[in-house]
Amino acid sequence: MYIEIFLLDNLLLNLLIVRLAAVMLSVRPPLYRQTGAAFISALTAALAAYKLPWLGSPLLRLPMLALISAAIPFKGMRGLIIAMSATLVSTLIVGGGTFALALIDGGGFENGSISGGITLRTMLISLALMSFIPSAIRRILRRRLAAQTSVRVLIAHKGILRRFDGIIDTGNTLAEPVSGMSVVIVRCPALKRFAKIPVPTTTAAGRTWLMCFQPDSISVDGREVECMVALTDERLSAEAVVPPAVCGFK
Repeated sequence: MYIEIFLLDNLLLNLLIVRLAAVMLSVRPPLYRQTGAAFISALTAALAAYKLPWLGSPLLRLPMLALISAAIPFKGMRGLIIAMSATLVSTLIVGGGTFALALIDGGGFENGSISGGITLRTMLISLALMSFIPSAIRRILRRRLAAQTSVRVLIAHKGILRRFDGIIDTGNTLAEPVSGMSVVIVRCPALKRFAKIPVPTTTAAGRTWLMCFQPDSISVDGREVECMVALTDERLSAEAVVPPAVCGFK
């Protein structure tokens, strides 16, 4: 395999691994942080494959896992362990799916590397299939139950900054149909003009639609998360209604 394809393959798969781990933890790492960790990990893999075989030693697997896990925001040793655990699970999911596809494509496992009958085709199909996993994980996370509790929600978008006293509502299972992202519901005239994406919802009055948007930044209790924000004119039980799926691990 050409070194360029090897690097591209590893970089894109690493980005998917980081992305999936971030979704599992309901966090939103900056793109430069994700790309940096993914690229350094891909570069190390290339060096191990072409120049420095000792970098592939089993003794270095844990440090390498910690390296790519640095793409996930964390605090303290417990946060690092959680980030590494999520990254490990994500790696097993993405790697297992890619390995299965390689076997179907006539390839296998050789000298510590997954090979396919047609490497570039295997890579592209793998990436296309794996890209759907984060959306599936979001749907799984939405089913977790959490006790209703109060939270502080901070939304920043297009120069507008708003703070809300919200509640975690286990009954809020709204999701944007295409991305699968969970939806926080707020009542805020200043943000209403940005809401242009329809989300179907069912109430006691019947089926209706809420308009939502993806903010530049949204945090729950000081932790940045990734979700959509829907606007409503109806009175809410709090200033913001937050689904359990966006709260992640604490």
